[in-house]
Amino acid sequence: MDINATLLGQMITFAIFVWFTMKFVWPMIQSSMDERKQKILDGLDAAKKGHEQLKQAEDKSKMFLKDAKEQCDSIIVNASKQSSKIIDDARVGAISERDDIIMSGHRQVEQELNKVKLELQRKMAELIISGAEKVLIKSINSKDHASILDKFVKKL
Repeated sequence: MDINATLLGQMITFAIFVWFTMKFVWPMIQSSMDERKQKILDGLDAAKKGHEQLKQAEDKSKMFLKDAKEQCDSIIVNASKQSSKIIDDARVGAISERDDIIMSGHRQVEQELNKVKLELQRKMAELIISGAEKVLIKSINSKDHASILDKFVKKL
């Protein structure tokens, strides 16, 4: 292998090309690569933060769901207690009203019974007076006496 001027020229040209590339082209490529690297790192950090926020959001949603279920259960228990109380109050009110109606009915029956008794006593007195008048008007003989008593008994 013979070293000649062409090879020497190519080596010098290559050295100048390497120097020019290292001085002017490489810094631009390096800055582009650094920017790209920084964007990728920022994206990875954002993804990590996103996953952490997602996990926190899931934890919060589970906590809110648990609280909502507890509130729902307490509302159901309260509603059940209130419905039982309302039913019991209605039952007590109905029993009280039933007793009042029964008492009122008994009083009405007693009043009607007293009216009927008074009416019966009045009719009885009228019949007795009527019978006594008839006995006094007629002369009393045993036959008339028996017929008047029979009529009186039939009227009663």
